[in-house]
Amino acid sequence: MAEDTAFKRKPNGMAEDLGAVIGFSNTVLVCGIWGAKTLYVPEKAVAGHRLEVLLGATAFRRLVEEWGGETLTIPGLADFGRWRRIRKAAELRVAGRSLHSIALLTGVTYQQVKNDIRSAEQLGLIPLVLTGERRVKSDAEVIRQIGFEGF
Repeated sequence: MAEDTAFKRKPNGMAEDLGAVIGFSNTVLVCGIWGAKTLYVPEKAVAGHRLEVLLGATAFRRLVEEWGGETLTIPGLADFGRWRRIRKAAELRVAGRSLHSIALLTGVTYQQVKNDIRSAEQLGLIPLVLTGERRVKSDAEVIRQIGFEGF
């Protein structure tokens, strides 16, 4: 069951199960390489297998013990990039950047930045009302700083 927090968390899935067996770092590695695809786990741990080379002998052996002979659907961890984008938008907003400049710098639409800022506020990453002075005086200054004059 999902825990009741500011954001609804999904119940444990494959990423959590992998993490319990092969560890967090190896789970991120497997999801980064085979994310949103399937991965066949061999029935026996054979020395020199590409998973052993990637994960190390101990993690590979544990993976085979748990899921040997099975095809796993590896999660893509799509939410990870979204959370990083929300954090970046929050940092830029607190630094005084406008929503338009944040959109330009993060590669998303103005509306998406508004949604990201709202999410950051709900998560407590930034206060609901910013009170400090802007460190960047105008969007024109941002455009000049990053070299997008003439666009």
